[in-house]
Amino acid sequence: MAAKLHIHKPYVLKVLSRPLDRPDGPGRYTIGEVFGQKQDSKRRKRSELSVAIDGDAIHLYDIPSSQAITSYLVSPQSFFTCSPYSLRWRPSTTTNTARYTYGSTEDSLSSKKEIKLFKDVLANSGTTLPTSATHVHHLSKPIIHLSATSSRASSSVLADSPLASHDLITVAADGTLMGLNGETLEKRWQSSPVVLTQELSVSNPEDFQIDFVQSVLGADVVDGMFGGRNELFGVFREKVHRDGFNPDILIVITSIPGGPEQQRKRYMHILALATEREPQQSNGQNVISVFVAPLPAQTLATKYQLDVRSGTLQELSNEVLYTYTFHGGIARLESNLRVPGMTSFLRLSKTSIVAATSTSLSIYNPVYRSLQTTTTIDFEDIPANSLASGQSIACDLFIYLAGRDMVVGLRGMSLIAFQVEAPKSRSTKRRAEGLLVDAIRRGILRETFCENRGQHERVSSKLIADSLPGSLSETEQIKLQQRFAEADKLLELNDLAGFEKLLATIFKIPVSGSQAKQNGALAGSDAGVNGTASATNLPKWELPNSRADYAQVDRRWIFYAISQVFTLDTPDGDTTIPQLICRLPESNVLNYLVDASHLSTSNIKSAFKEEIREVDQIDSILGGELPQLLVQVDPTMELLLGYLSGTQLGPRELTASIKLLLRSLDLLEDPSKAQELRPKAITDQEEQVQEQEADVDEITMELDRAEEELQVTEYYLGSDSSSDSSRRAQGLSVAFSKLALCPAITTVQSLRQLFKPEEIVCLMNVLRMELIKDGWTTRYLDRSPVDDEEGGAAPDGSIQIIADLMCRCIDSVGLGGWMAFDAMLASAGGQQHDSVDFFGQFKAEISTALEGTLEAIRMQGTLDEAVNYAKRARSAAKTSGRNAVTSMQVLPQALPLGLKTESRVPREKMASGEIVQRSQRDVGLFLSKKRKSYSINQITEEVLLGGSKLLEVAEEGKEAL
Repeated sequence: MAAKLHIHKPYVLKVLSRPLDRPDGPGRYTIGEVFGQKQDSKRRKRSELSVAIDGDAIHLYDIPSSQAITSYLVSPQSFFTCSPYSLRWRPSTTTNTARYTYGSTEDSLSSKKEIKLFKDVLANSGTTLPTSATHVHHLSKPIIHLSATSSRASSSVLADSPLASHDLITVAADGTLMGLNGETLEKRWQSSPVVLTQELSVSNPEDFQIDFVQSVLGADVVDGMFGGRNELFGVFREKVHRDGFNPDILIVITSIPGGPEQQRKRYMHILALATEREPQQSNGQNVISVFVAPLPAQTLATKYQLDVRSGTLQELSNEVLYTYTFHGGIARLESNLRVPGMTSFLRLSKTSIVAATSTSLSIYNPVYRSLQTTTTIDFEDIPANSLASGQSIACDLFIYLAGRDMVVGLRGMSLIAFQVEAPKSRSTKRRAEGLLVDAIRRGILRETFCENRGQHERVSSKLIADSLPGSLSETEQIKLQQRFAEADKLLELNDLAGFEKLLATIFKIPVSGSQAKQNGALAGSDAGVNGTASATNLPKWELPNSRADYAQVDRRWIFYAISQVFTLDTPDGDTTIPQLICRLPESNVLNYLVDASHLSTSNIKSAFKEEIREVDQIDSILGGELPQLLVQVDPTMELLLGYLSGTQLGPRELTASIKLLLRSLDLLEDPSKAQELRPKAITDQEEQVQEQEADVDEITMELDRAEEELQVTEYYLGSDSSSDSSRRAQGLSVAFSKLALCPAITTVQSLRQLFKPEEIVCLMNVLRMELIKDGWTTRYLDRSPVDDEEGGAAPDGSIQIIADLMCRCIDSVGLGGWMAFDAMLASAGGQQHDSVDFFGQFKAEISTALEGTLEAIRMQGTLDEAVNYAKRARSAAKTSGRNAVTSMQVLPQALPLGLKTESRVPREKMASGEIVQRSQRDVGLFLSKKRKSYSINQITEEVLLGGSKLLEVAEEGKEAL
C-alpha cells in the first residue's frame, strides 16, 4: 500500500507574553534555533527554541517537555532586529557547560544599536554563573543576521576551559559584515558592502536589499550545490574536505530593481570567511566573494528555506511555492506549487513540505503535485486573549525536528506544535517517502495547462476522430462537465431509460427496442433508482460476444458510471468502514461494466477517490464486498462468473468469490444453517418433544421461504441445475488458477480474514477431490492402458496449482487453527475418534506423497545419465546428418563407456572473409587430433538410433513419475 503521512492534532506549547509596540508598528516575535557543540566535534541542532519578544526578554524553551529553560531580560524600550542565536558549548575533558545567547537590539528612544551576549556557565558544583557583554555598533542599518563560526578549539585555549573559540558573524541590512569575538564581543574585523555590490550594477544603494542569509560549511556547499567540484573554491590554498579543511561559508540572496512587472533581479552570493589557517587573503579582505549567480526574477518572497546538502532552494511568493535545484551552482526551477492561503511552509524532506494557512495544516509533495494529508486548526484550542490586537492569526512555521517528527510554529501569541506521524510501513531505517506510488489518487488540479513548445505535427483526421482525450483543455473540460450534468439530471428525474440511452451512446453500444427488467433479489421498495422503482422499461443493449470487440472509451466516463451504479455508505456507529451499495441493480450499465472488464478495484477506488482518501485498507474492504454484492444483484451468479473470467483480480476478490461459489455448490457449510445442522446431545424426554415441535415449525417456515425463493429465481433459472452447477464449477476452476498466481503472503492473509479454520479444511477437502479426480493420487503401476487411452493424463500445470493452494491453506490455518479444529470435532457429540481419523488420513496421504517423491528421486538418479546421453546423441544426429562420424568405440546394443559424446567437427570454416565448406581431408585431420593412440573409429548409425530410442523410453518414464 502507498505510504501515508498523518498530522496529529496541534496543541499549544506555550502562551507568550504580549510584545511592546515598536516605533514603526506593533511589536513582534522573532524566533531562532538553538545549537549544541562538543569540543572537536561538529555543531548540531538541539530540540530547543529561542524566542525574542520586543520590550520583554529572550526566552529559551525545551520543545519536548514544553518547559522554559531560562530568560534574559532587556529594557522595555529595546526591540529586536533579527532572530537570536544560542549555542550550548561543552568541553571534552570537564563537566563545565557554557551557553552563549546573542541578540541584536535597537533602542526606540535613543536609536542606539547594540549586540548583547548572555552567557551561563554551569560549574562542577551545580551552580550557574551568569555573565553578559554588550557591543555598541554605529552602523547605519540594523543587523539582520547573527551566526557563529564553527571553528574548533585553538591551541591558545586550554583543553579544560569552558571557553569556546568561535567568532560572532553579523550581517547588516546594507551588506556590511562584521566579526566579533565570541567571548568579549570585541570587533575583530569589518567588511564593507562592496563585497556584495561590486559585481552588481547598483546605482542607488537604497535599492540594494538583502533577502536571505544562512551560515553553512564549505564541504556541504561543494557536495550539495556544486556536485563535488572542488575546483570552484580556488581562493583557498587547501582543498575543502568534510574531515579536513572545512571553512565557514555565508550564502546571501540579494535583490535590486529591474525585473519585469515590478519584479526584482535576484542574485545568490557565496562568501568565504577567513580562518585560522588563512587569516587574510592577498587583497587583505576577511570576506571573499567565491561565487555569484543570478536567480530567476520573482516578486518579493516572504520566506526562504535552503537545504545545502541536497542543493535545494525553496521560496514562497504570492501563495506559490517555487523549488530550485542547483547544478554547478546555477539554480534551475524544478517545480512550482500553488496553495491558496498559504502563509508559511517548512521542508520535511526532499519530496515533502508542510504548508500552513490560517485554518489548516497540510503536507504536499511538490515534485508530483500531490496532497498527502491535511488537518484543520481548532480555534477553541487557542485562548481568546492569545491573539494580539491588530495581529493576523496566520500560522508561521519555524522548526522541524526530524528525530522527533515534530513541527513548531507561532499562531498569534501561542507557540503551537504538532506531530507528523510516519507511514506504518516505515521500518526502523527511515525510508524515502514521496515516491510516485504515494502520489497516486492524491494529485491536485493545475490552473494552467501546459502547451506544446515545439511545432504542431500534422495528424490525420482519422486518428483525431478515434483518439481518446488526455489532459483536457478548459473548453473540453466544460463540455465534459455539461454531459455529466445532463446525465445527473436524468437520474434526478428518475428517467433511467434516458440515462441508459445516453451512456450507450458514449460507450458505443447499439440499442434495440426495450425490455422489462426486474431484479428478484432486490425487488420492492429498495430497488431501482434512488430506491423508488423496481421495474422499468429499459433499452436493450446488444453487448459484443468478445471483450476485444468493445470500443475504447474515455476512462472518466467509466469512473462516472461506477459512481452512479454504486455508492459508498458509512453505517451509523463508531465504525468508519464504508459499505458498497448498488444503486442501479436493474441497469444495463452494471452488465456492461462487468462484461467489459471495467469493474476492477482500481477503477472503483478512482471513482470514489474523495470518499476513500482517509480510509485504510480500502483494497481489502472493496475486495470482500464486491463479489457479495454481485451475488445479491444476480443470484444465478452469472455476473460473478463474468467478473471472475474477465477482470484482473487480487487475492482478496478471488478468495471471497471462491467462498461464495463453494457455498452455492454445497461444498461449504452455510453459517446460517450451521447451528441447525450441528448435533445436539439431549437426554431429557420433554426437551426432545419441545425440540421436535420447534423443528416442525422451523421446517414449515423453511418450506415457505423455499417456495418464495423458488418463485423469485424462476425467472433466472432457464436451464437445468446440472448445467448451472457445471458453470459454477468452471468458475471455481478459473478462480483457483488465478489465485495460484497471486503472491503467497497476500493469499494466506486473505484466507485467514475471510475463512474460518473449519472452512479452510473444507476447501482443502475440495482440493483433495481435485487431486483424486485428475488421477494424481493413484500409483503409476496401477493405471491400466485402457484408462490412459480414454481419459488421458492430467495436465502438468494442475498439480502445481493444487499443491500451491494446499500449502497456502495449511499456512493460513496454522498450528492454533488445527488445535481449534480438533477441539471442534471433539465437541461435536463427543466423538474424539473423528479428529483422530481426520489427522490419520492426512498423515497417510503425506506419507504416500513422500514415498512417491523418494521413488521419483531414485528413478531420476538412475536414468539421469542415460537421458542426458540420449539428448546429446539426438542433437548430434540432427546436426551431423545421416553420415555421422562418432568419436568412440561402441557396441550396437550397449551404451558407451562413460556415456560421453564428443562435439562434431564443423562443416564450415572462414577463409578470406567468407564462409566455405570444409573438405573431408580437413575433417579427418581434426578427428585424428582428437583420437588417442590405438583407438578405433567406426562409422555406424545404430548408436544414434539407439540413443533416440533410449531418450523416448526415458521421457516416458519421467512423464509417468
